[in-house]
Amino acid sequence: MNYLHQCKYRVELIFSLWRNTLILNLIKIVTIFSVIFLASCNSDNELDLKSFVEKKLTQFLSDEQAQVVSIAIVSGENSYQQHFGQFPDATKPSNETIYEIASITKTYTGLLLAKAITDKKVKLDDDIRVYLGGARYQNLQYSNEPITLRHLATHRSGLPQDFSFTREDIKNDNAFELISNYSKAQLFEDLSQFQLTSRPGSEYQYSNVGTTLIGYILEKVYNKPFATLIDEFITRRSGEEHTKLRRTRDEISEITQGTNGDGKLVPLLSPYSFAEGGLTSTTRSISRYMRYLLNSSATEVTLSQTLLEGSKNWHGHAFFWNTYKYDSIMPKIYHSGGSIGTSSWLALYPKQRLGIFIVTNIASSNTQGQLNDIADEIISKYQEVTGFE
Repeated sequence: MNYLHQCKYRVELIFSLWRNTLILNLIKIVTIFSVIFLASCNSDNELDLKSFVEKKLTQFLSDEQAQVVSIAIVSGENSYQQHFGQFPDATKPSNETIYEIASITKTYTGLLLAKAITDKKVKLDDDIRVYLGGARYQNLQYSNEPITLRHLATHRSGLPQDFSFTREDIKNDNAFELISNYSKAQLFEDLSQFQLTSRPGSEYQYSNVGTTLIGYILEKVYNKPFATLIDEFITRRSGEEHTKLRRTRDEISEITQGTNGDGKLVPLLSPYSFAEGGLTSTTRSISRYMRYLLNSSATEVTLSQTLLEGSKNWHGHAFFWNTYKYDSIMPKIYHSGGSIGTSSWLALYPKQRLGIFIVTNIASSNTQGQLNDIADEIISKYQEVTGFE
């Protein structure tokens, strides 16, 4: 190669290196600006969502004249918690504030039932008298159709909402006294005397009695207390440090006390409840519960969310979960919780791995319904800012 050709080659080489370096630098610049732009968009979206949540929940506090309200949202492995309002002593709620979750407890009972089925401790369509000692409970059938565990888990057993009190007792303001003095022995005595008026499985009737009964059946087949089953099979696996039954004086003193629709401070119900509504928890722990239910591949977790009764296209029931549009691109499973002075709402969207929990220490006539509406609006807003379907 002569000198002229060598110079030409070197010039072309230098130009090529300069061009490639320029392109690489341009790519780096575009990438950096893209990351900054996307981070900015994500930040704006997050601020937009937080602003929307704050608007909805502060408005709720104002309309209801409530003290506090807390929210937890999970998406995949991520979680977000926020709290509004303050207590009479001027303290504010936090991720560690302990609330009654009332009937959301039923979803834990349903998960334990699913676990017992996978462990072959029980069968879903077994006559419940198999686990009760059949001779005493011949009444628990109608036209030779017995009550099964499936009937109990979907509120189709024909058993009443409660044995311990009636609507008249609520009107007379003595329901709490009756509940707080009602025993396990009394429940089984009432159960042995109750007469069904329809075929099990034929009609939906919400029943705390049925859920409580499953709790006692689970204790019997595992030979362990219900609280131990919750710890061993659910909260220890999900990482929920604060979800539990609280029975001792010190534990009860930790629970947030609530008010009724008239602003009157009311007693806690959870110390006298069981598998139907006795659990208490925090937003941090419920966030972990939601993540566990949305992300776990455990057989019992999948089974517990399986439709047992009702429509795949509209409303149905899983293991104590209510289901909505089970066969759609965005199915929902949900449950509300209502104590004497606390209301809560929990909804999961399994296909999107998305969940929302809202709790407040007030219980008026339609507080749970309002939390339902707010949760739906927040999820719609979440869809809007994230673009997920």
